[in-house]
Amino acid sequence: MSRFARMRYFPLIKAVLDQAGVRVEPDDWEVHSNGSAHIVVNAGHLLSVRVAKAHDAAKAMDSRVRILRALPRDLPFEVPRPLTRVISRAGYTAVGLTWIPGEARDIGPAPARPLGRALRAIGRIDAVQLGPYVEKAHFHWGGDDWETTLRETVIPRLFTDNQRMAHRIVDDVLDLDPVEPRVIHGDFSGHNLLWTKDKLTGVIDWDHTAIGDPAWDIASAANWYGWDVLTKCVGKDWAARAKIIHRLMPLQSVGYAIVNGGGGAIVRQSLERTDAWFEEHKPELPW
Repeated sequence: MSRFARMRYFPLIKAVLDQAGVRVEPDDWEVHSNGSAHIVVNAGHLLSVRVAKAHDAAKAMDSRVRILRALPRDLPFEVPRPLTRVISRAGYTAVGLTWIPGEARDIGPAPARPLGRALRAIGRIDAVQLGPYVEKAHFHWGGDDWETTLRETVIPRLFTDNQRMAHRIVDDVLDLDPVEPRVIHGDFSGHNLLWTKDKLTGVIDWDHTAIGDPAWDIASAANWYGWDVLTKCVGKDWAARAKIIHRLMPLQSVGYAIVNGGGGAIVRQSLERTDAWFEEHKPELPW
């Protein structure tokens, strides 16, 4: 954290630490600022302070904290638990959460057994209990209107040669047989899974939790750990379903940038990455 940023957030972070009864000097703050909505400050190994980057994230923090409180206590991994109230100072908002040991693994294979166990545990969470606190599936890139968002707002901005393939990808997802909706993490990717050696110690960032198709979490994990690992975790049928959904993710990223008010440069970068994805994966597409 730069000296300026530390000065800007210092009163807020100190207020969170004071409410939690924790004393950690700023030199021992470990700052993670690469998230799209939050800065996370790990204060020693005692707690994590989650600071909203923007007004929308600050408004949503109360509901996100309620999700963390409602998650069951018998999951096979730790989740961040609130240690303080949501606190605002000088126009910024934050909350203190439990610190979870572990680190994200590098992109590449991971042990299949703990991954599969985690996916099954998330799918068994009581959707009725969690339902009042979560958003609709895909809420961050169109919600119930995600097809319209992609077909009318995203796909026309792609290179002309890629637009036909993009429509086919949407068609294939819509043609999937329906499955019973379950609780999904919504961003079950490697940067949100913490490991200590081969033990999955924590799953963080439940902001995109929803009731939806479990294949979304499988696809997110496979994007990081690879399809061989995820096929071992969930079996061939679920892996095949997730591969169809996985093709939608580059389009989803553009939809996210547009729906959430990303500036012109952010949307352009997302479009460039999506067009590059089509060029790279065109030989693998089935049509």
